Amino acid sequence: MTSWLTIIDSLKDDEVQFLTSRTAAARGRSRASSSVTLGRESDDDEEELEVGEPAELFDEEVIDLTGHDLEIGAYSLLREGELPLERYREPSSGTTLACGDFIEVRDVQLGAYEIDFVRIQIIARGRNGDCNIRGVPFVRTRKLQGKLQRKVNEICMIRHVWRQNDGKELSAIPVSVPSPSIVKRRDVIFTNTIYPEHCCTGSLALSGDLQQRRAELNGSLVCRWKFTIYFTMNSQSRATRPEEEVLERVQLDEVPTPKYRVSDETLCNRWRGGRIKGGSWPQNATKIIDLESQPLCTGTNPNVQSRRIGQKYTLFDSFSGAGGVSRGAQSAGFKVQYAVDKWADLFRMPIDDFILATKDRLMRADVLHLSPPCQYFSPAHTHQSVHDDANIFALFGSLQLIDKLRPRLVTLEQTFGITHERHRQYLRALIGCYTQHGYSVRWKVVRLCNWGLAQDRKRLIILAAAPGEKLPPFPDATHSEDGVGGLKPYTTIRKAISSIRVGDDLHNLDNVKYFQPRRPPLDADGLAGTITTGGNDVYYPDGTRDFTIREYACIQGFPKYHKFLGTKTCIRRQIGNAFPSNTVQMLYKHLEEWLLKQDGMTRYQPVADSVMIVDDSDNDESDDSFRWQTSSVAYSSPEMDEDVMEIVNLPDQPRYIHRRDSCVIDLT
Repeated sequence: MTSWLTIIDSLKDDEVQFLTSRTAAARGRSRASSSVTLGRESDDDEEELEVGEPAELFDEEVIDLTGHDLEIGAYSLLREGELPLERYREPSSGTTLACGDFIEVRDVQLGAYEIDFVRIQIIARGRNGDCNIRGVPFVRTRKLQGKLQRKVNEICMIRHVWRQNDGKELSAIPVSVPSPSIVKRRDVIFTNTIYPEHCCTGSLALSGDLQQRRAELNGSLVCRWKFTIYFTMNSQSRATRPEEEVLERVQLDEVPTPKYRVSDETLCNRWRGGRIKGGSWPQNATKIIDLESQPLCTGTNPNVQSRRIGQKYTLFDSFSGAGGVSRGAQSAGFKVQYAVDKWADLFRMPIDDFILATKDRLMRADVLHLSPPCQYFSPAHTHQSVHDDANIFALFGSLQLIDKLRPRLVTLEQTFGITHERHRQYLRALIGCYTQHGYSVRWKVVRLCNWGLAQDRKRLIILAAAPGEKLPPFPDATHSEDGVGGLKPYTTIRKAISSIRVGDDLHNLDNVKYFQPRRPPLDADGLAGTITTGGNDVYYPDGTRDFTIREYACIQGFPKYHKFLGTKTCIRRQIGNAFPSNTVQMLYKHLEEWLLKQDGMTRYQPVADSVMIVDDSDNDESDDSFRWQTSSVAYSSPEMDEDVMEIVNLPDQPRYIHRRDSCVIDLT
């Protein structure tokens, strides 16, 4: 074995300075390179139906981790047999580099991205005398293909993070930079401000193209964003697909220089005029506060406040359909302030028309939900339709609501087909619509059975957080196939429909299709296939008949008391298009807990022996033309009530409800 003294003697004194003479501990298998090998799998799955598909996610890239050191807690920056250096002089330019320096690079790859810059984390000398530089990669925002705006010298950190099957998160993959790939040292500004503050303008005396070129060559770089791609290790192989992606703004505590920092309270005030801690319902109780004059409590502040009685976070439910989101969010403790849909069977009011009709009378909502039409992006959609353009427009047109309502959080539900290659430009553009407003965004394809649904149904879920707000994580799974690790077993078909009795609303066994001959039986103690608007592939487990409307609704997560009105075909379409309300309830309970934590608030706790009657009706005499209104109820805790939601029409206001065949919804 070559001694460290031999290596030291072979180095020039002015080239390196050693921090230690101790070798790095063995770290398992060493890697020859930090580059990540990517491949593309077959696109055959793009045409498959949602029914019964596994929860494979973004097929943009497959990462092969063979040969990588996978170590819990930290990635092996220092490999076996390497010695850390304090600094390194690059031979060709004579530039001396140290840990923490920011350098421009070329011919460096991480996954699908060609890396432009690296912040040095470690400089190491190997046993053969070669020098290895590893660090955090960055790319110019124009390389993110629309997810971020293309701006001169605006850059984004790239993080590839893997998780083990048990959920333990490992550190991000660094990149290795060989000496010939180093271009030069660059200056960088880390800031949590919104563009264009602190942006690179270059010399105003130069023409536009020359100004941009000079700025890109020598100007200061500005980093406001981190792009994290999460992978889960495959137990059968080292290759894995991306599981979750996050575009998050740089946070206050990640900005090292004070002059480039701005408080979250200031960002929130600039974007939406502040926030009401604990929820902005009831609206006549208090006004939005100036957060700079009244800073928010933190979770560690001993002066944590309690919510007022009846106080709730508000929801704007767009593309509300049969009320799956409204029902689930209400059950989670939210006040459904608005619910709007274009669907002719329910309401004749497109989102853009609603925005124009209400003009300046829309109030700020704490949370906005979007469930735009998904047929065009569905894996089952293989032929052009006359509705394709309208569906695409609805996806992006609805984002006007973000600028109008300026919600603290946004949720969006969409078919997982939008993550496939043929539709990915729409997903990138959709993410870009959020980030151009300064919203941090997290997206993932979720198997809803892991959140309690009795179907093997998967949907793309997007969470977004406004400037000045922290981006919540996705809630953990509550169910699993075997129910181990503190999780519940999957909700089965049998359990979902077990409470339905003969004579229940919409459970008419005399008005259901019977099969001759009998269809193949299904496992009643397993998951159903995906409920669709037609519902032809899901039927009663013994194979004798179709499900009743009420059985369809319960398998789709609606409570048994949820009321639908209309023809049988109309109601089945409502159910098939719905975001299942029981999974919405789980998601929104998670978001409520997150918002309370950020606000430094606790739930209202009434005196145990008291009984209270609370009038939770809308009596603020506002000009809102349409809303879901909550009727008066008696309850012991505002957090556990089961409000009754009904459609109301305020006097002397335009009607936004279109009645046809008595097809309206009553969320009683």
